[in-house]
Amino acid sequence: MLIQLFSHSEKQDSSPTNQKRLPLIKYLQNHRCLIILDDVHNLFCSGELAGKYKPESEEYRSLFKQIEKLSHQSCFMLIGWEQPREVTQVKSQNTSIRTLQVKGLHIAAAREILRDYGLEESDNSETFIHRYQGNPLWLKSVANLIQDLGGGVTELLPNDTILLPEDLKDVLQQQFDRLSELEKQVISLLAKESQPINRAKLLENDIIPASDLLNALQSLSRRCLIEQQANFYTISPVLRQYAIAQAV
Repeated sequence: MLIQLFSHSEKQDSSPTNQKRLPLIKYLQNHRCLIILDDVHNLFCSGELAGKYKPESEEYRSLFKQIEKLSHQSCFMLIGWEQPREVTQVKSQNTSIRTLQVKGLHIAAAREILRDYGLEESDNSETFIHRYQGNPLWLKSVANLIQDLGGGVTELLPNDTILLPEDLKDVLQQQFDRLSELEKQVISLLAKESQPINRAKLLENDIIPASDLLNALQSLSRRCLIEQQANFYTISPVLRQYAIAQAV
């Protein structure tokens, strides 16, 4: 589609009737433009480790490699649940490629969401926001449930309670459906731990071979589904609660 767009534009500008279509990288070298690809995870297979291309999407692998290696004057922005493996392989080198993991909202911004549901005055609102990591979609889903039930945060979310409304489960299910069986096993291991677990301790498990476990940890990191500090790993309370419910 992009090649069609560029070639159509050039025909309008110069217009020999026999003008040949060029590879996309050539147009990016000739034109300065910003191209945004949203939901880039749809290029990759479900049930595999992160970043494995579907057969019909293999051309994107070549394109991303060309964008990284060849000089051009354009900018690509990729948005999605998974990073292309080409990005993760070069991000630590001296290149113009940058990655950004979107974090949750700050307390003040999250309270603006809760205000729409009449919950911003709750004594427990800050704990509520932290529990759902400031994720606006998660906060809206749970706040909507609390509003529909006619309760309050303190009443319906006592102690460390995690509510999982059906629409939130649907979103989490979409992400879980993309995981390989190996990644699901690692998520199950992490869900059993209430505190961050050392990598050495994880490697002592008698279920997953060490090499497979390390590959799965790398893949889950690329999906932003696990949190890592030094050699310790954990998952969010929401994901833990969902994984435990799935295992029942």
